[in-house]
Amino acid sequence: MPKPGYKQTELGEIPEGWEDMDRFVKAVQCFIMNEKFLLENNLNERTITHKLAEYLQKEYCEYEVDCEYNRMPNGESYDEGVAKKILNMGGKSFEECTKRSDTSDFTAFPDIIIHHRGDNENNFLVVEVKKKNNNSKNWCDFKKLEAFTKQLNYKYGIYLEFDNEGISDMRFFENGNAIGGAVDE
Repeated sequence: MPKPGYKQTELGEIPEGWEDMDRFVKAVQCFIMNEKFLLENNLNERTITHKLAEYLQKEYCEYEVDCEYNRMPNGESYDEGVAKKILNMGGKSFEECTKRSDTSDFTAFPDIIIHHRGDNENNFLVVEVKKKNNNSKNWCDFKKLEAFTKQLNYKYGIYLEFDNEGISDMRFFENGNAIGGAVDE
């Protein structure tokens, strides 16, 4: 039986009342079913997010689905200065949360967003993806989801952690807060 305020889906419990989440569940299910090779063979997180975004685009054709999107509505890039304004890391350094393990760049780009390009009026969903065997901390992904759902008006935020079989952890964010309690560091 699901927790109060949640409904049971094939992926696990999803907050009740979140519109269009059936389409999200369908897209992620199709991704897991058709892209097992990516999960079982420890491919790069960006490969996983790209393929997942393709499935999400099929379900959310009225939106643009982008990976690692780096523009503000006014055309300003999410460079280090803009990212620092967006992400108040609250106790962690900006650099600790934004330095990529495979480059020297500092980024605050969301893994996947479902939105309308050019404004912050129709930002629907921001998704952060992590592989379970990745040793980096989830805390920074949680902070990004809090920031994007509060400061950039994304209606919903979802953290998805994948293991070799599918989803090993799923967390939800709305209005700058984790839904269903605090998130662990």
